[in-house]
Amino acid sequence: MASLNVLIVGGGIAGPAAAYWLSRIPGARITLIERSPKMRTTGQQLDIRVAGVDIMKKMGIEPAVRAVRCKEPGTQLIDTDGNTKAYFPAAEHGSGSQSLTSDYEIMRGDLVKILYSLTENSPNVRHVYNTMVQDFTQDDESDPNAKVHVTFSDGRQEDYDLVIAADGTGSKTRKIMLGPDAPDPRHRTGGYIAYFSMLSQPGDSDRATTCQLPGSRMARVVMTRKDCPEFTRIYLMPTQRDEAVDAALKSGDLAALKKALADVFEDGAWETKRFIEALLHAPEADDLYCTPYEEVRLPEGSWSKGRVVLLGDAAHSGTANGYGTSWGLIGPYILAGELATLYKKDKSLPTASIIQAAKDYEKIWRPIALAGHGGSEWLGSMLPPRSALGIGIANWLVGVAAYLRLDKYIGIDGAVGKWKLPDYPALDQDQASD
Repeated sequence: MASLNVLIVGGGIAGPAAAYWLSRIPGARITLIERSPKMRTTGQQLDIRVAGVDIMKKMGIEPAVRAVRCKEPGTQLIDTDGNTKAYFPAAEHGSGSQSLTSDYEIMRGDLVKILYSLTENSPNVRHVYNTMVQDFTQDDESDPNAKVHVTFSDGRQEDYDLVIAADGTGSKTRKIMLGPDAPDPRHRTGGYIAYFSMLSQPGDSDRATTCQLPGSRMARVVMTRKDCPEFTRIYLMPTQRDEAVDAALKSGDLAALKKALADVFEDGAWETKRFIEALLHAPEADDLYCTPYEEVRLPEGSWSKGRVVLLGDAAHSGTANGYGTSWGLIGPYILAGELATLYKKDKSLPTASIIQAAKDYEKIWRPIALAGHGGSEWLGSMLPPRSALGIGIANWLVGVAAYLRLDKYIGIDGAVGKWKLPDYPALDQDQASD
C-alpha cells in the first residue's frame, strides 16, 4: 500500500479541518505548517451556518463548540443617540433556522483549538510552526509517481504527493502555483473591516450592536460585540478606500494603522470617541486586525494545478460575508472525500487520480462557495447612506424588516441553505480503517 504524503500550508480554519479529514485515508501522512511560532488563537467572533452546521456535527465537535460558544442574544441597530431602531433575536437553539446572530457563535481562537485537538494525538499528522513555503516545483503530470518538490523558509527540501494551500486570501502558495505572470485574483469590493478589543464598561450591550455614522467624507459603520464580561470588541467599517489606511496595511506599522483608522472615525457620533481613545492608547487594542473588503476571483478550473490545490479563502475568499468559517470547514471535507473515494478504487493514488480529485472538488464546491460573490460592489455603492436623513430612512426600513422577521428569509441562506453535503462513505471511520 503506497502512502499519501500531504503538505497543508496554513493553520487557520481550513488547514486543520483538512488535516482531520485526510488523516482518515489509510496510509496518509499529513504535515500541517503554520508561519506563526505557535498556534494562532487570536481573532474575533465567527459563526457557523447552513451546511457548516452539518459538517460540524459530522466532525463530532458540536459539543465542544457549544461549550465555548458566545451567548449573544441577538443583533440590534441603534441610532447615534443609542436608541434601538431594530432588533433581530438569535436563532433558537436546535431550530435549524438562521438569523443575523447564529446559534453557533464562537471566538476564532476557540474554534482553532477545537480543530487542532482533532489531530494533535494522531500518529499520521504533524503540526509544524514557524515554517513557510519558500518555493516549489512539480514533476510532469504524465508521471504517475510525480511529486511536488518543496523548499521551505529554513532551506529544507521535501517531496510531497499533494500540497494544499490553505494560507488565506493573500496566499503565497497560490501565487507560486499560478506563476509570476498571473494576475492577482484579489478584487477590492469596498473599504475595510477592522476589529480590536477594549475593556468593557457598565452599559456595554451583550447584543451585537451596529450604528451607522453620518459624515461627508464616507459612510462609516461601528459595531460592538461582547463575548465575555471583561471585554467589548469594537468593529470599525469604513466603506471606501483610504490612502493612509492602505499605506499602513502595506507597511505593517500597527501605530500607523491605528492613527489612520482614528482619523477616519475622529468625528464619529454615538460612543465613537471612547472607542477611538481606546484604539490609540489602550494595550488591549494591540490585537487590532484590519483587512480590505475583497473577493478572490479565480477562473473556472484554476483552483488546482497538478498536485497543488487551493482551499478555503485561498480559493474563494469573500471578506466578512458571514460564511467564510462554514466554507472553510466544508471544502476540506469535499476534497478529502473525493480523494478517499478514488483511493478505494486505486490504493496507489497516482498523479491522474489526485488531479481528478482536485478537479471534482472544485466542480462540486465552486457553485456554492461563490454563491455570494459579485454583488457586494453594487450593494456597497448604495449602502449605507452618508447623511443623517438617509441613515434615518435606512434605520426605519431595517426596523420594518426586524418587525416582519425578514432576516429568516433573505440572503444567501435562502439561496444555498437547502444544499446538502455530499456523502463520502470512504471517510467513515469504520471504512477508513479497512
